[in-house]
Order: sequence, then structure tokens, then C-alpha cells
Amino acid sequence: MAAKPLICYFFTCNTMNRRQFAQITGASVFGLGSASLLAKEVKKGTPFKAKFAPHPGLLFGGKGKKLSYLDQLKLAYDLGFRAWEDNGLKGQKNETIEKIAEFMKDKKMDLGVCVITGGAGAMFNKPTDEQKETVKKELERGIEVAKITGQTNMTMIPGARDKSISREEQIKASVDNMKLCCDLVEEHGIIMAQEPLSHNVRGGEPLIRSFADGHLLCKLVDRPSCKLLADFYHEGQIGNGDKLVENAEAVWDQVSYIQYGASPGRKEPGTGKLDYVAVTKFLRKKGFTGVIGMEHGASKKGQEGLDALMAAYRKIDA
Repeated sequence: MAAKPLICYFFTCNTMNRRQFAQITGASVFGLGSASLLAKEVKKGTPFKAKFAPHPGLLFGGKGKKLSYLDQLKLAYDLGFRAWEDNGLKGQKNETIEKIAEFMKDKKMDLGVCVITGGAGAMFNKPTDEQKETVKKELERGIEVAKITGQTNMTMIPGARDKSISREEQIKASVDNMKLCCDLVEEHGIIMAQEPLSHNVRGGEPLIRSFADGHLLCKLVDRPSCKLLADFYHEGQIGNGDKLVENAEAVWDQVSYIQYGASPGRKEPGTGKLDYVAVTKFLRKKGFTGVIGMEHGASKKGQEGLDALMAAYRKIDA
């Protein structure tokens, strides 16, 4: 019997299980009123030059009031942000996603990544049929969301490490399955932004750990729908904090998306050892105008935390 085409399968998204930095709270996503409970108290800020993108839960600030999803978007806009990021967006109902997309379009804000698949614990060089089927479903859901939002980049975690072979050998052996994933999403304009991680994933150690690992995978796949997500927090966490700009330069031809976060601590820039002033200058030198995800938490609570976060980003945006 002929084997089923691999395009009929692939991955499990740990979108809702993947570590997230805050949770949406309140009775319902849009249930706290038509006007922002907090944005009224916030002096509208000058738009940032860079497209820094906060995520749900990051901007509570103020008196500690927890806002509905739409009110968080309003607050982000009033503070000067012109982009937004939500790893778990695929888990929302379509009607909610439509409201988010409508707001973003009306305010001319850019939508950054959500996680299209977290890897299902699969080893991409030898995925099981069940893992393939899960990945296929996750990619199809990503396509459905992208049709509503118009976003392009979506985070992909390309599975776990097979320690029976070298990392380079496994990356090479994973290329064919990655190309089948590309076949599914590419016609819809989606870029699967491959994210190297410093922490483990479902299945253990991740396949790609560094910028260099992700670059090798993307170069070998050689498709416009398979690019690199350069999260400077993870690159710093694996011991490359003093080489962020150097390492980013080396892989720049494959980078489609950027994320920030202090290392150690994973809070706003300036609270760790990474030089985000230098990184931001590098991005401007390269002509990068895409979304920069603020994939981290706040170092302090309430209004103090919001003020510290805003000051950190105003500093690096100068």
C-alpha cells in the first residue's frame, strides 16, 4: 500500500500550552465596556518610531485595573504603540478575531505573530502519522486566522531534538517535511517564522537552539514561507548576549520577525544584560520596519510597572 502523502499531516500547536507572559482576564474578551477603563487616565503618547508590539496582559498598569481585550488594544494605541502581538490568537473565536482585525485596520496598527504550531513534540526528521495530522490541522487553523487578520508572520517551533544524530544532521533530515508545511501555507502568504528557543519544548530539547541553527534550517528549506524569528532574549539566554548584533548580521538574509526581552529575567529592555539600544540601532541600519514583539513581562506592578516599561522603550526608540 502506498504511503499517505506527508502533506496530509504534521505538528501539534502548543499555542495555548506554550509559556505565555500574561492571560486575558475579565468576564469576557470584550465585556468591560465600550471605552477603555484605563486609557482615559493615560496621556496619549507620541507614536513610537519602531513597531514595538505589546501583548495581552502587559499594559494593565494604572490602578491595577484589568482590561478587556479591546480596551487593551485601545490603551496600546493611546500609549503610542502601532503594533500588537498575541501568541495565543488562534485560540480565540473567529468573531473575536474579526473585532481585533477591524480595530487594527481602523487604527492602522500592524499585527505580529501568533503561534501557528508549537511542534507537537515531533522530531521533524521522523514524525509520527499522528503528529503529522496534528500539524496539518494547526497549519490549517493558522491559514483560517490569517484570512481574517491579513497577518503574514506566524511563529513555528520546528519540533524536538533527536539526540541519536547531530543537530546539523537532524536539521538537514527535517527539510523535506518542512517543505511540505510550506506547500500548505505558502499560497496564503503566510511566513512560518522559525523560532530558536533557549528552553525545552514538548518532546524535550528544541531542534533549533540558536540564530545559527534557525538560519541553517531556513537556508536549506529555501522557501519564502520559511524564515527566521530572531528573538534576542533566547539568543542571550544561550550565552550569546555579547554577540547579538554580530550574530544577527550573520543570519540577516533569513530574518522576517524580531522579538525583544531582557536576559536574564525576561522583562523590559534594560533590566537585564542585553544592549537593546545597540540592537535597535542595528535594525534601523538594516532598514527593518517590521513588527518587534515585546515578548516579555514587566519588572514592576501597576502604574510603576507601566511607567518603567514605557521609559525603557522610549529610551531605545530615541
